[in-house]
Amino acid sequence: MRKILLIFSIFLALTDCKGGKNTSEFPDIRLPLTSDLVTSFSYGTPKGDYLRVRENPDQGSKSLSMLWHGNIFEIFTKTGDKEVVGDKEDFWYMIRYDGIEGWVFGAEIELFEDLQKAEKWVKLTHE
Repeated sequence: MRKILLIFSIFLALTDCKGGKNTSEFPDIRLPLTSDLVTSFSYGTPKGDYLRVRENPDQGSKSLSMLWHGNIFEIFTKTGDKEVVGDKEDFWYMIRYDGIEGWVFGAEIELFEDLQKAEKWVKLTHE
C-alpha cells in the first residue's frame, strides 16, 4: 500500500496537482517558410554585379540593402515553393550580411555548402 501511495504522490507532483490540466502558456514559436528546416546551402554570393536584399520574399517588397559581386552572405532558410520573377523560376532565400537580414531571389545567387568554397569562388571570379 505504501508503494502505491508513493507512486501516486510522485504522479501528482509531476502533474502539478491540477487535475491533469496543463495551464502553462506555450512559447511563440515561428517556423521558417519552408518545409525544409535546414537548407543544404549555407552561404551565397551575387551572380551579377549587384543584388537587392528585400524585406519580404517578393519582388515588390521594400529594398533593405544592396550586395555587390564578391560579398558573401549566410543563408538561413528558403521559401517552400519556387516563384517566377521575370523569366526565371527559383526559391527566395533568407540571408544575413553585415547585420542586415532579408530575402534574395535564388536565380540571382551562387550557392555554397561552406564558407571556404564561397571564398574560393569569389577569389577566382575577381582575378
